Formats: sequence, structure tokens, C-alpha cells
Amino acid sequence: MAPKSDKKRESNQQNKKATNKCEDPEYLEKVDPILMKNIRELTAGRDNLRIFVPMCGKTHDMLWLAEQGHAITGAEINPRYIRAFFRDAELEYELRSEQITTKTKANIYEAEGQNITLYQCDIFDLSVEVLSQFDAIWDQSALPVINEIGAERLKDYTSLMQTLLKPDGRHMVEVCKHGANFVDSKMLKSLFGDKSDVRYIGKRIWKYDPQDFAEEECEEEEEEKESMGNKKHGEHDSHTHEEHESHGCGEHGHDDDHGKTQMFYHLITFKDEVSATSKRKRKIEEPGMKKSKKTPQRHLPKRKCKK
Repeated sequence: MAPKSDKKRESNQQNKKATNKCEDPEYLEKVDPILMKNIRELTAGRDNLRIFVPMCGKTHDMLWLAEQGHAITGAEINPRYIRAFFRDAELEYELRSEQITTKTKANIYEAEGQNITLYQCDIFDLSVEVLSQFDAIWDQSALPVINEIGAERLKDYTSLMQTLLKPDGRHMVEVCKHGANFVDSKMLKSLFGDKSDVRYIGKRIWKYDPQDFAEEECEEEEEEKESMGNKKHGEHDSHTHEEHESHGCGEHGHDDDHGKTQMFYHLITFKDEVSATSKRKRKIEEPGMKKSKKTPQRHLPKRKCKK
């Protein structure tokens, strides 16, 4: 979908269609089923949260989360996926650039009609100073991609995620079984375990058509030409690192046989000693429990001295 400045505003009927996109059964089929099933695990039953989607690609999950009333911020290094997201979601966007480091600018895409903001930049150029902290993080298979870069980068990534998460926030991780780069539960506990609790939620089999990926690769050259054209309309050529630009940036790994791969899900929360202490205190003061009573001091009247 083109930027707002490059096309006329859509009719009310078209805008209504875009607003109700997540009511479309075909669209819902593209949203992660484990995320939909466990949304209360991610949000802790809270409304109007700020949710971060790192290395988001063009995932349909962002629109679905926004439709639930949350404010979505995504990060993606490849502008091709960002434009594909807006095209598939039938949303217009406004485009601006912002200095995020002393040497780097990011292109920022802000959706019309939905609370969705996507940063086109390297994930490692972002910081809490740029984004502030989030109530939740939906991490869709970014870990195997980062793991392919190297163990040090994986530590940097997990550290960044913990910095961006509020103390009472929740971080749901989806990990695809991506060959030697697979990040299992033991690795997750090693990476996050010193500050966080890691809980296994479940798994599913993701089925895909390998032909879809082949067709996407054929279209890449055409998309790159479109990207060059968009730069004329103010899209900044953001600084990127080749080390993870070519790995899909939010797309699932697809090197398993017969178009199937396993997806594993975990929930990560900070260890909260203060909360645990408060719970213990409340338990002691629960109704029906015997409380120790202090014996009141008896104040005897002063005796008058006889003369």
C-alpha cells in the first residue's frame, strides 16, 4: 500500500473493509493460532497494552493484535516486508525518518486507522531511549535468525529484549526448528534464566508451500525497483547490517522437508521478588487466620503517698 501522500484517501466502504480485516476467516487463518489461543498469557488479561514485535517481517499477527485494542510497534530491516504488510492489511501509512543513533536514521511507517508503527532499521540500532519500555513482546522466530549470526549477538539480542520489557511485562517466544540454529528450552533458560522465569506453553506443526517462497524470491527484484521509487518520496535509505538482512527478518525458516516445520512456544517473565514478598505478606493477613494479639498494657492509677 502506498503512502498517504502518494494516493487519494480511500472511500469509507474500503476503510470499513480494512478496519474489519481481522473478522475475515481467510485472514485469521494466517494469524498464529497459539498466539490467539494464549493471548491472555501474553497480556495477563490486561487491555490497551504496548506490544513490541521484533524482526516482524510482514506477519499478520500485528494487525490482529492491534484489532484487540493494543498499540503495536514492530522492527524490520527489510522495507520489502514492511510494504507487503501494509498491502496485505489494506492499510495506508505515513512515512517519516528519525535519528535513532548518532550515525543512523530509521524509516518509520505509521498506519492509518490502526495503532501500528513499524521501524525499518537494524534491530541492534534500537534502544529503550528510542522506543521506551513495553508491556509485552511477541517474538516470532527471531531467535534462530539471530543465533545464525553468532552466540554473542544472541546474548546482545536477549539483553535488548529484557531492557525493553517492563518489570511486570511478558515476553512470548515462538521458535521454529531451524536446523543447527534451533534455540531450545535449555538455551532459552540459559539466556534469560538469571533474571527471568521461562515456561513452556506448547508446540504446533507449521505447514507451508515451498513454492510460495520461490515466488517471493522471484518478486524481490521487482520490489527493490519499487523501493528505489519510494525513496523519491522521502523514504530514507536506513543503515543496515548484511548479517541478518538476508534471513527473512521475521519470516519463518523453511528448510525442513515436505513443507513442514515444528514451532515451539515459551513465556518469559521477570523474577519478581518484591511481588513474592507481597504475596507472602497477604497470605499471613488472610481472613480466618489467627493473628497474634498483643496484651494491652494496664495503666494503674497512681497511688498518693501518705504524709
